[in-house]
Amino acid sequence: MTETTASEKRHQHVVEYLLYEWQMEDLVRAVQFDLGALRLHLSAAYEGDRLEAELTWFADLMRDLKRENKLSAGHRLALDELMVELTYLHRTLLDVLQDGEYKAAVDAAQPHLSAMEARGEAGKSEVESMLIALYGWLVLRMSGQSVTPETQESLDLIRDWANLLAGRYIRMRAGEL
Repeated sequence: MTETTASEKRHQHVVEYLLYEWQMEDLVRAVQFDLGALRLHLSAAYEGDRLEAELTWFADLMRDLKRENKLSAGHRLALDELMVELTYLHRTLLDVLQDGEYKAAVDAAQPHLSAMEARGEAGKSEVESMLIALYGWLVLRMSGQSVTPETQESLDLIRDWANLLAGRYIRMRAGEL
């Protein structure tokens, strides 16, 4: 079976996977759940079995969003469950395993997340706040907008934390933690 972009990202970097899923949810909503419009868009990048695999994945995404009544906002339940798993791993790394490298990355990013939360951009957990920050950065970059050097420095620290969390997630799934 041909692997999809989402599947590749899920295995390689869980944070990139979540950001990709959020982006694709937004794309599906932007094209008003029109699989034909997505076929036109995707056929520029994929062909053959890969195109069909991607279209099947998008059809499943659309079905889930409709079934879960998330037509205009929100994330699929499977992503919420993954967020819970990442939050659990985050707390385990800090409180149980006392991972010094991970704690240092979280501590470096924390003031920047706190500043975001003060502006009303908070998530339900530290991990979700981190993802919201990175998603906002992604949207800005895709629209050709830039950020101030100070904001870029903040985002770099948040990204460093995200990369460590993603690496620890791979190790956890492999039974190495």
